[in-house]
Amino acid sequence: MIDAEIRKILSETRVVAVVGYSANPDRPSHYVAAFLKSRGLRVIPVNPGLAGQTQLGERVYGALSEIPP
Repeated sequence: MIDAEIRKILSETRVVAVVGYSANPDRPSHYVAAFLKSRGLRVIPVNPGLAGQTQLGERVYGALSEIPP
């Protein structure tokens, strides 16, 4: 994949899933999710231990396969 392709994907992406999301703000996965959300992306947290909760304004899913299309 060349830089132009990567740049195009990143500029067009509006929804991301953060697998291994942590509700602990000291964890990198929480920081990354919050940062992406602050940049206007919709962030879907994925963590089986937090499934069903609401974090960062979104429902937490237990697995990628549980996220509706």
